Amino acid sequence: MISTATARRGAIAALALSALILAGCSSTNSTGDSTGDGGDGGAPNNLEADIAALSVGTVDQFIEMSEVCPDDAEEMTVGVVDGYGTNTWSKTVLAEIESEAAKCPAITDVEFVAGRGDLEATTSGITSLAAKGTDIILVIPDAGPGEAHLPAIRQATDAGSIVINFASDPQGEAGTDYLDYTDQIPQFVGQSKAQWVVDQLGEEGGNVVFFGGPAGALVSSQEFEGAKEVFDANPQITLVNDEPITTNWDPAQAQQAMAGVLAQGTPIDAVIADYGASASGIIRAYEAAGETLPIITSTDDNSLSCGFAALKEANPGYELATVSSRTWIGRVALRKAVAAFQGGSNAEPSLYELALYEDSTGTTDGAITPEEACLPDAPSDATPSTLLSSDEIQELFG
Repeated sequence: MISTATARRGAIAALALSALILAGCSSTNSTGDSTGDGGDGGAPNNLEADIAALSVGTVDQFIEMSEVCPDDAEEMTVGVVDGYGTNTWSKTVLAEIESEAAKCPAITDVEFVAGRGDLEATTSGITSLAAKGTDIILVIPDAGPGEAHLPAIRQATDAGSIVINFASDPQGEAGTDYLDYTDQIPQFVGQSKAQWVVDQLGEEGGNVVFFGGPAGALVSSQEFEGAKEVFDANPQITLVNDEPITTNWDPAQAQQAMAGVLAQGTPIDAVIADYGASASGIIRAYEAAGETLPIITSTDDNSLSCGFAALKEANPGYELATVSSRTWIGRVALRKAVAAFQGGSNAEPSLYELALYEDSTGTTDGAITPEEACLPDAPSDATPSTLLSSDEIQELFG
């Protein structure tokens, strides 16, 4: 059981629900016109919709696109701006959004902008889509600190676009700066991973290193904060770094960074990575150094799942736990935006409590083993927890 993370669920949910109340964005649209005033002279309905904004829940509360996209739906255009946009995770996220959009014939176009880690390019992408009159703009604000994206997000909202952020916290205020933000709860994920590490290392404890993405990426910092809370309550654990080690979510950079850690000579008993492909790079660093693997926890990645058995045979102490990479989160953002544009409702949660998806030790309730997660016919960089079909995965990766 993930006792520490579970104990904090109430507090996290209460905070998120309090934010919902403060945001004031749960009233129902009266029209599908995203630039209208809601018919009553009030706030533009691109800031006011019955979509359970900032609500907390679990993945078993997903709905179908057909519930928010009726046969007579008004035509919509969609833009997706990803502050990074170039790695396998981003490509899978876009494929999931396109897959979901295909279920709604009223969506006539999905345009994609990759920020490539450049804040100016990312914010320009947001404002350019808005200037073209794009009805729905979905934003991953991770090209820098979340709040750095807010001026562009506000500009797009003022222009009449329905803006929903996902996968990285934009800061700001839902219902004022944008319509909603949907994601995992990174602190909860950090707690889940950290508690697994504590459980595996036991009373003896040990040294743990934490790898994030780009410098300053809020999703990495928030997950790190959640992990640190657990480790602070377990003094037998030493967190070696005082902030996430930068990898830019690039396996080669993660390998180089791990090589640097190993060169310092400090024994490492556990590694936490906020991206599965980074964990693959970390493993390569250990192999290159001729050192035995420690326990590792990250997000799911097919190379980790399918390669676990062979690595375990060569490294008896190696264990793996993952949380879903939530490449599906853009589907939720799209469904909420469609509901808002069409003047309908959507009661899906915005913020998701994600427990462990895989646990090689078999000790976490509800988690599956790496062997069960492995997609044997999919590429090594596929995401086992994706909602893409087998055919869609093959089409994406070739």
